[in-house]
Amino acid sequence: MKALLIQPDYPLDHKYNPKNALLLPPLGLECIAAQVRDVAETRIVDNRLHGLSWIKEEIGKFRPDIVGISSCFSFGIEHALGLARIAKEQGAVTVLGGWHPSLLADDVLASPHVDIVVRSEGELSFRELVQRGSPVGVAGVSYKEGKRVIHNPDRSFADLDTLKLPSRDLRVNGSRHAYGFFGYPVDVVESSRGCPYNCTFCSIHRFYRRTYRHRSVTHVMNELREIRKRCRSVYLIDDNFVVNPGHVSRLCDEIIRERLNMVFMTTTRADTVVKHPELFKKMAEAGFILVFMGLENFSNASLEKLNKQLSFKQITAAIKILHDLGFIIQGNIILGAALSDTEADLERTIRVAKHLDVDITTFSLLTPFPGTELMERVQGEGLLLKEGGAWRDFNWVTPTIRYPHITPDRLATYHLKAYEEVPFFSHPGRRIVRILRARHFSFLIYRLANWETLRGVVLMLANSLHRFLNKRRRPAT
Repeated sequence: MKALLIQPDYPLDHKYNPKNALLLPPLGLECIAAQVRDVAETRIVDNRLHGLSWIKEEIGKFRPDIVGISSCFSFGIEHALGLARIAKEQGAVTVLGGWHPSLLADDVLASPHVDIVVRSEGELSFRELVQRGSPVGVAGVSYKEGKRVIHNPDRSFADLDTLKLPSRDLRVNGSRHAYGFFGYPVDVVESSRGCPYNCTFCSIHRFYRRTYRHRSVTHVMNELREIRKRCRSVYLIDDNFVVNPGHVSRLCDEIIRERLNMVFMTTTRADTVVKHPELFKKMAEAGFILVFMGLENFSNASLEKLNKQLSFKQITAAIKILHDLGFIIQGNIILGAALSDTEADLERTIRVAKHLDVDITTFSLLTPFPGTELMERVQGEGLLLKEGGAWRDFNWVTPTIRYPHITPDRLATYHLKAYEEVPFFSHPGRRIVRILRARHFSFLIYRLANWETLRGVVLMLANSLHRFLNKRRRPAT
């Protein structure tokens, strides 16, 4: 048995394509590969690094019996189906997994190029598919039987500590320096799955059936030790890293005790920072340097409509706490967060963002993804602009909702305006001095005293300078 796992490309042609700044290893596929490589010869290919012709050639050489394709983001489903067509033409059984196929299994199976959908977590379901050679009786999958679609019962979630560590050794040669954060080389770890919150625009709680689980500190540390042999920087890409403060505290204790001297980035919420500032102080000591926060909006009324369970006061307090501790903050802001928004509301959002002093600010448009309360609302009220399965437009940058007071063209204009007017890591010298003051000199020496980290820092600063100079050279409009 031969199994090929494919990470699709981002089919997004936009000036502020996130791929230009953040390209992370295909961790989900590496997790699946770890579970099946003892029962099948397994390979991983990354379409973000290699074109379709190369992948088609690889499929022809490898001749896989089964091809698994990850499709988390809705805007990539058509591209994923194109990969499935290529695999199907060469005689492979095609399996799609990820957020979009899990939440819209019937729609995805309507494609003649897709045989099976793995719903929610894929490790154990894909392994059983490979072992059985058939989807019949395999929990957690949907498949076609003639003209009928069969949805097998959900699979119980695994104890995360029983899963093998990701198969990072299956990365294609030369990919090591391709993955990174603004040029800074990073690897990725997932220490937990799920999120206990119920934001209206998010489908994570539905994907994980409203559960939250974390791995043991021992299990995570085993993975960090392995990564440290090759890379000193890790992005913990949990849906919400600090759900369990006690668990995070114990993990930090071990990182400090073992003197891993690594650099970490992760995700959190502003209200968690305000409630547990002492935890973030310990995280700083352990090597955490950057946190991503979904700020979403600065209107308490809009935050309430998003069911964010957050206030603007908490946002500003969290920024101060994190900056005082020497963190770099990446924050995302949603434009058009309330369906009643006007152009004046968008102007106000951009104006506040300019003065909020977030280090790296990103902007997205409110987008109704499958499985979200937001999608149910806009469909129910007839506000969905993109009917007929035009999923390529559900990409955070293309308007998909009909607002009563803002046209789609004006919304798109304001999205570009936000990026143009809100500085990206402006005044880098001042920000670096702030970090140096907050962190002990030994913190920086122990973590920067290796070639890979120094190279990454230089590349990231060069990227920031390039963006700044390009903005300065751009003629005024």
